Amino acid sequence: MAILCPHCRYHLLEPLRHKEIKIDACVHCGGLWFDRHELDKVVLMYDPNYPRQGPIVESLGHPIAETQKDCPHCQESLLTYEFESKRDLKIDVCQTCDGIWLEKGELDHAKVFYDIPEALEHIEKKTTWTHWFFQFFLQLPVEFNIKPRKFPIITVALLILNVLLFLPIMMTQSPEDIWYDWGLIPQEWGSISWFVTLLTHQFLHDGWAHLIGNMYFLYILGDNVEDAMGRTLFLLFYLFCGLVAGMTHVGYELIFGGATNIPLIGASGAISGVMAAYLYIFRQAKLTFMLVIFQYKLSPVWYFGIWLATNVLFLILGAAEVSWMAHIGGFIAGLVFSYFVYDRILRDNPLIRHLNHSLN
Repeated sequence: MAILCPHCRYHLLEPLRHKEIKIDACVHCGGLWFDRHELDKVVLMYDPNYPRQGPIVESLGHPIAETQKDCPHCQESLLTYEFESKRDLKIDVCQTCDGIWLEKGELDHAKVFYDIPEALEHIEKKTTWTHWFFQFFLQLPVEFNIKPRKFPIITVALLILNVLLFLPIMMTQSPEDIWYDWGLIPQEWGSISWFVTLLTHQFLHDGWAHLIGNMYFLYILGDNVEDAMGRTLFLLFYLFCGLVAGMTHVGYELIFGGATNIPLIGASGAISGVMAAYLYIFRQAKLTFMLVIFQYKLSPVWYFGIWLATNVLFLILGAAEVSWMAHIGGFIAGLVFSYFVYDRILRDNPLIRHLNHSLN
């Protein structure tokens, strides 16, 4: 039986087959009508292994207003539901037959209704004694955030590359010779080798603690940032932050520091940029912070704000052995880069958009 479009009112909905599921669509306004459980089946096609149980109507939150649209079957006014106040995620539902109306372009966003409860549950998960012991002994944070949608190929490749380069270098009798050949030395500024080492210094480390610390942060943060930016853009972003960090270090040492003949090595500058991007994009995430023996879950803004302040303090105090300026330069590069791609990320990632919107 032909049914009218709830939005246009006078145009008939036409049958449309989405793979094996028949739904009704308006060719004029682009809206879609889903009978009971049809939207659940469509969403599960995006991710057949999706763990959440139950129909979408159980996750809709509360009705906030009666619309001017009528159910094409029951002829009753549809109710607008919103998942949570301060979010712009809304959906129109018939309370009698559980039919759902989506305006043009809302199908991809409809999956967010399934994702938000699980995402919030994971982010707000309480810490355990295992988390406490891990952080107490290793002094590394535990991350609570949404799961990436795709396997982080670039992040894993960077991690493997750093480890594969580290092992043979550390087994040589004089790893310092390699650091001086391929590390970034400020006094060689402007030479061909200097431009080459702007890249190569990012993949050298001077010990297990240096490597493990950098790779751990790359592992827990990089997968999310890569998923948000996309693989190609993430790789360019990572290398860009490392280059800026290196140039910042060189400029500081030439003008203020004076350590112009010591090579800079390590992925810290690039990973500082990843930290900044994580802070800017995943504002709803949580990282554990330990003060002596007390563990706290902090937002990335607080966690990396403390980290940045510590770097600035050590820079002012003149603490040696670490290039605090490279950390700061890479972090600023990451913030600036993230600022320019943020709108695109929100457009392509409705779950991040709706989670961040509630924090504004």
